[in-house]
Amino acid sequence: MMKQYETKSVGSYISHFYRIGSRFLSKEYEKYDIGFGQYQFLLQLYLKDGISHDELTELVAFDKATTTRAIKKLESAGYVKTVLNEHDKRKYHIYLTDEAIAKRDEIFAISILWENKLIGSLSEDELSTLKNILSKIEINIPEEFRSHHK
Repeated sequence: MMKQYETKSVGSYISHFYRIGSRFLSKEYEKYDIGFGQYQFLLQLYLKDGISHDELTELVAFDKATTTRAIKKLESAGYVKTVLNEHDKRKYHIYLTDEAIAKRDEIFAISILWENKLIGSLSEDELSTLKNILSKIEINIPEEFRSHHK
């Protein structure tokens, strides 16, 4: 057991990448008046505009309150608008504004830049192997920890 802690653990690598990535992305997204906390939600909306609050919560694997706070910040920054569901007035959908759509390529470019910084020294085979390994690790996560909104 102690042997496992004589070298850097997988968790410490992941934690290190996450901390550095959040600082990098926060700095880059600052000029767009969004923070690290909101960019994950904005990226999902770029992929599926008009998604419901519940669907977005599920996709980003945060709780509903976190999703609500992020959407409120994105709304006040002019990136999204919320519209009540016609059939269920307790629910609403989130839509990108024209301003958000106009900045889509720039927003994605920052995320791609960070990803390229992480994987830039990997060959195609190494990248494929890494993705396969991460996928296998993800499968081991117990179901109750996969989504935070339950």
